[in-house]
Amino acid sequence: MSTTQVASFLSPAAIRLRDRSVETWGAHRQVEVVGHSPSLIEILATLEKIAVFNEPVLITGETGTGKEGLAQALYLLGSRRGFPMVSVNCPQYLEGNLTVSELFGHKKGSFTGASADRRGCFETADGGVIFLDEIGDLHMSAQVMLLRALAQGEFQPLGSETTKRVNVRVIAATNRPLSALMVGSEFRNDLYFRLRYFFLKVPPLRERGDDWLYLLEHTLHRLHANYGVSKRFSPESLKLLERYPWPGNVRELVSLTTTGYALADGAVIEPHDFVTHLTEGGQPPADDRLEELYRRIVVDGETFWSVVYTPFMERDLNRAQVKAVVSRGLLEGGSYRNLLDLFHLASNDYQRFMDFLRHQKLKS
Repeated sequence: MSTTQVASFLSPAAIRLRDRSVETWGAHRQVEVVGHSPSLIEILATLEKIAVFNEPVLITGETGTGKEGLAQALYLLGSRRGFPMVSVNCPQYLEGNLTVSELFGHKKGSFTGASADRRGCFETADGGVIFLDEIGDLHMSAQVMLLRALAQGEFQPLGSETTKRVNVRVIAATNRPLSALMVGSEFRNDLYFRLRYFFLKVPPLRERGDDWLYLLEHTLHRLHANYGVSKRFSPESLKLLERYPWPGNVRELVSLTTTGYALADGAVIEPHDFVTHLTEGGQPPADDRLEELYRRIVVDGETFWSVVYTPFMERDLNRAQVKAVVSRGLLEGGSYRNLLDLFHLASNDYQRFMDFLRHQKLKS
């Protein structure tokens, strides 16, 4: 696959980010945000705007959506990329002293096992960025110290009487609903509002239109480059994956593509090469978004053009989703002609509607 084809997986903003990552970390550690859906384009545009600021950023989204990659993007696009970026997995340290020590350091003898002085991640990241992954699992004692570090730019290592000052930008991420944790007193309200000067919500892959296909092709390209064998998914495999809701998001797609690539005996990846790795044996759960789309048209009176056609042309819906809406309408209406009333289309829209279905291969 040519360089031009690889670039087609990336938007212009994603290409700028990729180039910056190569410049900073080298070709072995490229940051590539793959896709062209409107929601992804909007996130990248927001990243470019807020990267130059120093205030904290809170990133939320389901597991596997690529939150750490966006944190890396903020670091690469900002003015701190000449300084360290330090990542901390908050659930890794369940005991309070260990959590505080990891973030802020400790003095020798401050707790059992503290046999020497230790620098914390905040001090290591001075001048740069610290990424707090799964912030919703941060121990309460560390939350108190983090709040002070955010508010005043200073902290005291565990067991120390000396205050240290640092200049660090904090980026936090979570797949847990912090609002529910605050209600249960598991997460501090004041810390939440300190963290979310800038707020990014990463959409799940099932809400990103055809981005799944870009990601799949991009992963196949990487596998080809690494292992020297070119493979592709069969039409039957693509039809199955098009309907799949990707509960594990980007991480699951990369894993599943790699599995299919490895297990396929020939150049074509068939469903039997990966179907057992799909949720519930390959039977995708119902897509709640389809229910919403159908309700907006049939019940709320919006038109097919605004609810389905426009998002599809903007890559915010994929063919399987459009076909599912049309198929459900046919079950209720009985014919394509009857879909005019059901989908709130004018009588002279019939030819345009049918041409659209034929051109996009959406006719049942």
